[in-house]
Amino acid sequence: MRSFILTVKNASKNKILQYIFSRYATFFIQFINSIFIAVYLGPFYLGIWGFINLILQYFSQINLGISHSVNAIISVSNDNVQYVQKVVGTALSMLIGLSFIVILLFFLIELFDFNIGQKYNFSNYALIVLIIGVIGYFNTLFNYVFRVYGRTTEIAINQSAFPVLILVIIPFFRAEHLLWALVMVNLLAFLISFILFLYKSPVHLKLVWDKPLMQLIQKKGWYLFIYNTSFYLIIISTKSFVSMYYKVEEFGYFSFAFSLANSVLLLLNAISYLIYPKILNRFAISNNESNVILLSKLRDTYVTSSHFIIHLSLLLFPVFLLFFPEYEKSAAAFGLISLTVGLYSNSFGYAGLLIAKGKEKKLSRYSFFALILNLILGYVLTAILHFPFSQVILTTMLSYILYVFFLTQMGRKLIGMKTSLTSVVKDVYPIRLVLPFLVSVTLILLSIPSIYFILPLSIFIVTNYKSLESIKKYVCEITNNPKIMDI
Repeated sequence: MRSFILTVKNASKNKILQYIFSRYATFFIQFINSIFIAVYLGPFYLGIWGFINLILQYFSQINLGISHSVNAIISVSNDNVQYVQKVVGTALSMLIGLSFIVILLFFLIELFDFNIGQKYNFSNYALIVLIIGVIGYFNTLFNYVFRVYGRTTEIAINQSAFPVLILVIIPFFRAEHLLWALVMVNLLAFLISFILFLYKSPVHLKLVWDKPLMQLIQKKGWYLFIYNTSFYLIIISTKSFVSMYYKVEEFGYFSFAFSLANSVLLLLNAISYLIYPKILNRFAISNNESNVILLSKLRDTYVTSSHFIIHLSLLLFPVFLLFFPEYEKSAAAFGLISLTVGLYSNSFGYAGLLIAKGKEKKLSRYSFFALILNLILGYVLTAILHFPFSQVILTTMLSYILYVFFLTQMGRKLIGMKTSLTSVVKDVYPIRLVLPFLVSVTLILLSIPSIYFILPLSIFIVTNYKSLESIKKYVCEITNNPKIMDI
């Protein structure tokens, strides 16, 4: 009993666990919100809400890599406070310039009446979406700065504000009125985070016009921009194909499945987000031998946990449908999207290693190639072959398979590991992960009753028993000693 009380006491003082708990609470709130939003909006208005979020995702990617570049620079130079302040100030000036360009483009689009999202009535919400998108540029930059300095409280508030506000307003609105309420509280959440970041900034904020530093940020940021934008456009373009070639209601089902599938790994993503700057710093200063050891430990923990959670969610999802049978059409999409999201986790660690070693240019090539492949396959499956909307995500799955393989091959080569076909496949697609993965894909495509998802989960537990035991032990260690997360 005494040891249990001590463990709880240690956990309550652990900032890492406090942050993780906040993310877990947010995950629960988001899950509840997703259910009520789906029920109270209905498939049609859910499709419009999905399209609005799709446009916001496009906004977030038109960032020229400025924030990503700052993140990489200050992650390895966070001890030099004056330099960090100068970098952040320069980035703020660049983001103000970017915002003016985006606003100008927006009004040109409106002036020439391009009718973007006409079937989704997007023009009704366009101006508010523009404001949210512009504020988002600055919030992303501040998020990275606060993360480098370990300011988890502000980050948690930023990530939780929107879900909490939704929970507050959702009992009072329905259908189109709820849609408008969601858009407005999204704007409110962004404003709250923006003001909080300005007030609590760990570095002095001052606009700086330093041309050489701007060139450095943009040079490094350009390849990070291509890398990040191409990578995120893979999934965004898939959603775009569904929005264009399928009914509004079907896009609603797809958006619902996509939202739930991404929520499944929210907790793990929160952890990886928090330790990312530390990973970059460690990769940058360590030799190849140390990086091999670090990669092995990180990947075994993260990748195994991701796949376990995905297979467990596939088994439990039908329970959710018992209460909301009107969304049964989203089941296959949820399964394939979840497996695709889990598949990308196989590359965990290698992207950070390559960025830390200054290989953004090569990273950008691979992500751009994967994007082009996804665009071609997406067009073929939607516009030509007319696949069911639930199966369009297969294009992204194939794109991820190739992208993750080449990313792993490049990372292994960089630190002196074997890069033969066999060695790379064993690393990134070990049989202990591939076998249950293929069983799950087969069950979904053949529309096998959901009870049979117990099979891939059982296979996974048996083939990954040692890794799961190690993860359990590691979680207990983190609870008692938060410094373990310092890497």
